[in-house]
Amino acid sequence: MYMVYNHVMFIRITTNRKGQGYYHLVESYRDQGKVKQRILLSLGKVGEDRFDDLIAAIGRHKDVLTALDAAKSLEIEDTYILGPLLVLQHIFARFGIQPLLAKIASQHPQLQFDFERIVFTMIVCRFLKPGSKLKIFEHWQDKLYPEILSGKDELHHLYRTLDLLSQHQEQIEQGLYWHDRDLLNRSVDVVLYDLTTLRFESTREDLGELCRFGYSKEMRSDCTQVVLGLLVNTDGIPLGFEVYPGNTFEGATLVDIVKRMREKFKIRRFIFVADRGLFSAKNLEHIRAHCGNEEKGEFIVGMKLGVIKQRHDEFYDRSRFTKMNDELECYETTHNGDRCIITWSKRRAERDRETREDILSKIRKKLTKKPTPKNFVSNTNYRKYVTGLKKGEPKLDEAVIATESRKDGFFGLITNVPVDRMSSADVIMAYKHLWIVEDAFGEIKGTLKARPVHHWTDQRIKGHLTLCFLAYFCEAQMTKLLREKGVILESTAIQEGTIKERPLTVVEAMKELEEVRAIPVTVKNARVWVRNDIKGNAARLFKAIGAPIPPKLLKCAEKNI
Repeated sequence: MYMVYNHVMFIRITTNRKGQGYYHLVESYRDQGKVKQRILLSLGKVGEDRFDDLIAAIGRHKDVLTALDAAKSLEIEDTYILGPLLVLQHIFARFGIQPLLAKIASQHPQLQFDFERIVFTMIVCRFLKPGSKLKIFEHWQDKLYPEILSGKDELHHLYRTLDLLSQHQEQIEQGLYWHDRDLLNRSVDVVLYDLTTLRFESTREDLGELCRFGYSKEMRSDCTQVVLGLLVNTDGIPLGFEVYPGNTFEGATLVDIVKRMREKFKIRRFIFVADRGLFSAKNLEHIRAHCGNEEKGEFIVGMKLGVIKQRHDEFYDRSRFTKMNDELECYETTHNGDRCIITWSKRRAERDRETREDILSKIRKKLTKKPTPKNFVSNTNYRKYVTGLKKGEPKLDEAVIATESRKDGFFGLITNVPVDRMSSADVIMAYKHLWIVEDAFGEIKGTLKARPVHHWTDQRIKGHLTLCFLAYFCEAQMTKLLREKGVILESTAIQEGTIKERPLTVVEAMKELEEVRAIPVTVKNARVWVRNDIKGNAARLFKAIGAPIPPKLLKCAEKNI
């Protein structure tokens, strides 16, 4: 046996039903205080003259070696994470990240460190266990397969790499956008835009222009934050991002993002899709004037029906609507010269009703306690349902409740895309794609843990977000390939006697890939690198992205050690 930190490795013989024995390299380890075992490598049948691929390599250095002799002379140093490195190495090459980073490095010939390797290491670590750059330096870079990541980087090199990523943000976005694209023969881009906030575990506002207190979508008013604006296409692939001071009003970001997008990507024509927070006459005119190069800019933006009170009788009159399916109805008109599409959804109507009933239930509960008007209702969404506050006799306003209930299920869109280019159904579908941006924020904040941010200067903040952007770009490309291939999760849930299939996600595949290890084995004076099996969902991801599975024998030392 060979003790490796809290791990014990040994050769175990297992026997099948026919009585045939097999050698396995087994690792015993602790997981939350419990001792568990996992097979790292199959070494062949008992009685054979070699241990599968391992002994084939050892045979270069020894003329005769039986399986039992090899077992006695094996020396296992440790195991190293391999699977995620192989997958991300392929993604870096396939989608132009590696040559793009090499080009950036060539622009800084005086660099004293390997810029490409450090970026790759930090992105791998965001998929393994996102954390600080200090954790990468102290712990994680020593756990990765060193034959891919040769050399150890200093902590200040990791921080310097963030500075370079910040400096070359636009070059990175442009390089990824134009990789394998035909400039002359491309369809219209539908660009989805939304904003979120990212918090800092800090209250300081004196270290730069970005860290500011503001309206937090995470409900953390005790922390400073930045506002992150993200652009993605309808496949979920991120195109670019901008970061704004934490006290920026989201509607004010549109003028800037549209201008920068046009400058970055030189797109001939794209359709800008955004939610109701960006609905204003000023914003729509800006898109119209600046989104396009050869043509006027086009947009699909959520419409605030409540602010156009003079047309409520028309907008909420379902007798004007055309049924599109059992769930959706649609009415198209115009507003200030643009197409105005009002929809009614059965599902949205039920959701609106449930939301209102939840509010009314809370108000009724308060009314039973005879509250004073001063502390009765502070939320403006609640206050509209209550009357008699000034007289000190609060009660539910049944007339307002009835009026609000007639608005359940309605939603408005405004667009200047001509009807001969996009039908009402196409416009609605394009807007529905905004969930993709919300999903992207969930992955960036959740899986990749972009926040809380542990950097304070503007340059480091932008560098950190550029790193997270690159990591999400890799995840989004893998997700797209998994969807295109229709890859199903191997472990299916059984409900009521039927198997419920669901798509494999990158997160699930990466968890299994983390168990794919590179194992340095020393036998006598020869050292070889072998890997354990790649199977299940990990193998499915390899196949979906077109990454070759390497042989079990990764590398064999030709010289004595």
